Amino acid sequence: MPASYIPATDAGFDAWMENFATMLTAEPTAYGEDAATALVVQTAYDAWSAAYLLATNPSTRTSPTIADKDAERVNLDAAARPVAQRMNARSSVTNIQRSDLGITIRKTTRTPVPPPATAPELVLRSMIPGVAELQIRDSSTPTTKAKPAGVIGCEIWVKVDPLPTANPAEASLVKITTQTPNTLSFTALQAGLVASVFGRWTTRSGPNGVAQVGPWSTATTFTIA
Repeated sequence: MPASYIPATDAGFDAWMENFATMLTAEPTAYGEDAATALVVQTAYDAWSAAYLLATNPSTRTSPTIADKDAERVNLDAAARPVAQRMNARSSVTNIQRSDLGITIRKTTRTPVPPPATAPELVLRSMIPGVAELQIRDSSTPTTKAKPAGVIGCEIWVKVDPLPTANPAEASLVKITTQTPNTLSFTALQAGLVASVFGRWTTRSGPNGVAQVGPWSTATTFTIA
Protein backbone atom coordinates (compact mmCIF):
# COMPACT_ATOMS: atom_id res chain seq x y z
CA MET A 1 0.00 0.00 0.00
CA PRO A 2 1.42 3.44 -0.89
CA ALA A 3 2.45 5.76 1.89
CA SER A 4 -0.49 7.91 2.95
CA TYR A 5 1.08 11.11 1.61
CA ILE A 6 1.35 9.66 -1.92
CA PRO A 7 -1.93 10.49 -3.72
CA ALA A 8 -4.16 7.61 -4.77
CA THR A 9 -5.26 9.05 -8.12
CA ASP A 10 -2.98 8.65 -11.12
CA ALA A 11 -2.93 12.42 -11.73
CA GLY A 12 -2.03 13.15 -8.12
CA PHE A 13 0.51 10.32 -8.08
CA ASP A 14 2.16 11.72 -11.21
CA ALA A 15 2.41 15.25 -9.81
CA TRP A 16 3.77 14.03 -6.46
CA MET A 17 6.34 11.73 -8.03
CA GLU A 18 7.49 14.33 -10.54
CA ASN A 19 8.19 16.79 -7.73
CA PHE A 20 9.83 14.14 -5.56
CA ALA A 21 12.10 12.83 -8.33
CA THR A 22 13.04 16.33 -9.49
CA MET A 23 14.04 17.54 -6.03
CA LEU A 24 15.90 14.33 -5.19
CA THR A 25 17.81 14.35 -8.48
CA ALA A 26 18.77 18.01 -8.13
CA GLU A 27 20.34 17.61 -4.69
CA PRO A 28 20.33 14.04 -3.34
CA THR A 29 22.95 14.65 -0.64
CA ALA A 30 20.76 17.36 0.91
CA TYR A 31 18.40 14.56 1.91
CA GLY A 32 21.08 12.09 2.97
CA GLU A 33 20.86 10.10 -0.28
CA ASP A 34 23.28 9.62 -3.17
CA ALA A 35 23.24 10.13 -6.93
CA ALA A 36 22.75 6.41 -7.63
CA THR A 37 19.55 6.35 -5.59
CA ALA A 38 18.30 9.50 -7.26
CA LEU A 39 18.99 7.95 -10.67
CA VAL A 40 16.93 4.86 -9.82
CA VAL A 41 13.97 7.02 -8.77
CA GLN A 42 14.28 9.35 -11.76
CA THR A 43 14.52 6.44 -14.21
CA ALA A 44 11.44 4.82 -12.69
CA TYR A 45 9.59 8.12 -12.91
CA ASP A 46 10.53 8.61 -16.56
CA ALA A 47 9.19 5.14 -17.39
CA TRP A 48 5.99 5.83 -15.49
CA SER A 49 5.54 9.24 -17.09
CA ALA A 50 5.85 7.85 -20.60
CA ALA A 51 3.39 5.04 -19.84
CA TYR A 52 1.00 7.45 -18.12
CA LEU A 53 0.95 9.76 -21.14
CA LEU A 54 0.15 6.87 -23.47
CA ALA A 55 -2.60 5.56 -21.21
CA THR A 56 -4.29 8.95 -20.84
CA ASN A 57 -4.03 10.10 -24.45
CA PRO A 58 -7.32 9.19 -26.20
CA SER A 59 -5.47 8.23 -29.37
CA THR A 60 -3.22 5.71 -27.58
CA ARG A 61 -5.42 4.66 -24.66
CA THR A 62 -5.84 0.90 -24.97
CA SER A 63 -5.98 -2.03 -22.60
CA PRO A 64 -2.26 -2.79 -23.12
CA THR A 65 -1.17 0.83 -22.49
CA ILE A 66 -3.34 0.99 -19.36
CA ALA A 67 -1.85 -2.26 -18.09
CA ASP A 68 1.65 -0.94 -18.79
CA LYS A 69 0.85 2.26 -16.93
CA ASP A 70 -0.37 0.29 -13.91
CA ALA A 71 2.79 -1.84 -13.92
CA GLU A 72 5.05 1.21 -14.12
CA ARG A 73 3.17 2.80 -11.23
CA VAL A 74 3.94 -0.24 -9.07
CA ASN A 75 7.61 -0.06 -10.08
CA LEU A 76 7.88 3.65 -9.35
CA ASP A 77 6.14 3.32 -6.00
CA ALA A 78 8.54 0.51 -5.05
CA ALA A 79 11.53 2.65 -6.02
CA ALA A 80 10.45 5.91 -4.38
CA ARG A 81 8.57 4.88 -1.26
CA PRO A 82 11.54 3.42 0.70
CA VAL A 83 13.54 6.55 -0.10
CA ALA A 84 10.73 8.79 1.15
CA GLN A 85 10.46 6.71 4.32
CA ARG A 86 14.19 7.02 4.98
CA MET A 87 14.02 10.78 4.49
CA ASN A 88 11.08 11.06 6.84
CA ALA A 89 12.98 9.16 9.55
CA ARG A 90 16.29 10.94 9.02
CA SER A 91 16.97 13.61 11.65
CA SER A 92 19.12 15.66 9.28
CA VAL A 93 16.15 16.26 6.97
CA THR A 94 14.23 19.33 8.10
CA ASN A 95 10.48 19.73 8.23
CA ILE A 96 10.76 22.39 5.52
CA GLN A 97 12.47 19.86 3.28
CA ARG A 98 9.83 17.24 4.05
CA SER A 99 7.10 19.74 3.22
CA ASP A 100 8.78 20.66 -0.07
CA LEU A 101 9.03 16.96 -0.94
CA GLY A 102 5.37 16.39 -0.11
CA ILE A 103 6.17 14.08 2.81
CA THR A 104 3.87 14.19 5.83
CA ILE A 105 5.65 15.74 8.80
CA ARG A 106 5.68 13.37 11.75
CA LYS A 107 4.37 14.59 15.07
CA THR A 108 7.10 14.52 17.71
CA THR A 109 4.90 15.20 20.71
CA ARG A 110 1.65 13.70 21.85
CA THR A 111 -1.39 15.88 22.20
CA PRO A 112 -2.22 15.91 25.93
CA VAL A 113 -5.54 14.33 26.85
CA PRO A 114 -7.78 17.15 28.12
CA PRO A 115 -9.43 16.82 31.51
CA PRO A 116 -13.01 15.51 31.44
CA ALA A 117 -15.50 18.34 31.10
CA THR A 118 -18.54 16.49 32.41
CA ALA A 119 -19.41 14.69 35.62
CA PRO A 120 -20.75 11.17 36.11
CA GLU A 121 -24.19 10.52 37.48
CA LEU A 122 -24.44 7.86 40.20
CA VAL A 123 -27.86 6.28 40.69
CA LEU A 124 -28.65 3.75 43.40
CA ARG A 125 -30.24 0.73 41.70
CA SER A 126 -30.60 -1.64 44.65
CA MET A 127 -29.61 -2.09 48.27
CA ILE A 128 -29.35 -5.42 50.05
CA PRO A 129 -27.64 -6.05 53.40
CA GLY A 130 -24.03 -4.97 53.02
CA VAL A 131 -24.13 -4.32 49.25
CA ALA A 132 -25.31 -1.32 47.22
CA GLU A 133 -25.52 -1.42 43.42
CA LEU A 134 -24.90 1.83 41.55
CA GLN A 135 -25.47 2.75 37.93
CA ILE A 136 -22.80 5.07 36.48
CA ARG A 137 -23.60 7.27 33.51
CA ASP A 138 -22.11 10.43 32.05
CA SER A 139 -24.25 13.50 32.65
CA SER A 140 -24.10 14.40 28.94
CA THR A 141 -25.21 10.93 27.77
CA PRO A 142 -27.30 9.51 30.63
CA THR A 143 -29.08 6.93 28.44
CA THR A 144 -25.89 5.13 27.34
CA LYS A 145 -22.85 3.55 29.00
CA ALA A 146 -20.46 5.68 26.92
CA LYS A 147 -17.67 7.43 28.81
CA PRO A 148 -16.23 10.80 27.74
CA ALA A 149 -13.30 10.73 25.31
CA GLY A 150 -9.97 9.94 27.00
CA VAL A 151 -11.59 8.67 30.19
CA ILE A 152 -10.46 5.32 31.58
CA GLY A 153 -12.78 5.07 34.56
CA CYS A 154 -14.74 6.65 37.36
CA GLU A 155 -13.32 7.40 40.79
CA ILE A 156 -15.76 6.42 43.54
CA TRP A 157 -15.45 8.30 46.83
CA VAL A 158 -17.53 7.41 49.89
CA LYS A 159 -18.21 8.79 53.34
CA VAL A 160 -20.16 6.75 55.89
CA ASP A 161 -21.60 8.78 58.76
CA PRO A 162 -24.80 9.25 60.74
CA LEU A 163 -25.54 12.32 58.60
CA PRO A 164 -25.20 12.84 54.82
CA THR A 165 -22.69 15.26 53.34
CA ALA A 166 -22.66 17.22 50.09
CA ASN A 167 -18.92 17.85 50.30
CA PRO A 168 -16.73 15.33 48.40
CA ALA A 169 -13.67 16.57 50.31
CA GLU A 170 -15.02 14.67 53.33
CA ALA A 171 -15.12 11.37 51.42
CA SER A 172 -12.38 8.81 50.78
CA LEU A 173 -11.42 7.14 47.51
CA VAL A 174 -12.77 3.57 47.42
CA LYS A 175 -12.06 2.48 43.85
CA ILE A 176 -11.60 3.44 40.22
CA THR A 177 -14.03 1.45 38.15
CA THR A 178 -14.77 0.93 34.46
CA GLN A 179 -17.92 -1.10 35.04
CA THR A 180 -21.55 -0.17 35.37
CA PRO A 181 -23.56 -1.27 37.27
CA ASN A 182 -21.03 -1.33 40.09
CA THR A 183 -21.28 -2.52 43.67
CA LEU A 184 -20.12 -1.08 46.97
CA SER A 185 -19.70 -3.30 50.03
CA PHE A 186 -20.29 -2.27 53.63
CA THR A 187 -19.72 -3.94 56.99
CA ALA A 188 -22.41 -5.03 59.42
CA LEU A 189 -21.29 -2.26 61.79
CA GLN A 190 -22.15 0.33 59.11
CA ALA A 191 -25.76 -0.80 58.79
CA GLY A 192 -28.13 2.04 59.55
CA LEU A 193 -25.57 4.74 58.76
CA VAL A 194 -25.76 7.02 55.72
CA ALA A 195 -23.43 6.57 52.75
CA SER A 196 -22.62 9.68 50.73
CA VAL A 197 -21.13 8.64 47.38
CA PHE A 198 -19.38 10.88 44.86
CA GLY A 199 -17.83 10.17 41.49
CA ARG A 200 -15.57 11.89 38.99
CA TRP A 201 -14.07 10.78 35.70
CA THR A 202 -10.33 10.25 35.39
CA THR A 203 -8.02 9.98 32.38
CA ARG A 204 -5.11 7.59 31.90
CA SER A 205 -2.60 10.43 31.47
CA GLY A 206 -2.26 14.14 30.86
CA PRO A 207 0.44 16.82 30.86
CA ASN A 208 3.73 15.36 32.14
CA GLY A 209 2.08 11.96 32.34
CA VAL A 210 -0.22 12.97 35.21
CA ALA A 211 -3.82 11.74 35.02
CA GLN A 212 -6.54 14.37 35.05
CA VAL A 213 -9.92 14.31 36.73
CA GLY A 214 -13.19 16.00 35.88
CA PRO A 215 -15.82 17.73 38.00
CA TRP A 216 -17.50 15.98 40.90
CA SER A 217 -20.90 14.39 40.65
CA THR A 218 -23.60 15.44 43.02
CA ALA A 219 -23.83 13.33 46.15
CA THR A 220 -25.80 10.09 46.02
CA THR A 221 -26.93 9.28 49.56
CA PHE A 222 -28.66 6.26 51.00
CA THR A 223 -29.05 4.42 54.29
CA ILE A 224 -26.95 1.28 54.46
CA ALA A 225 -28.94 -1.90 54.92
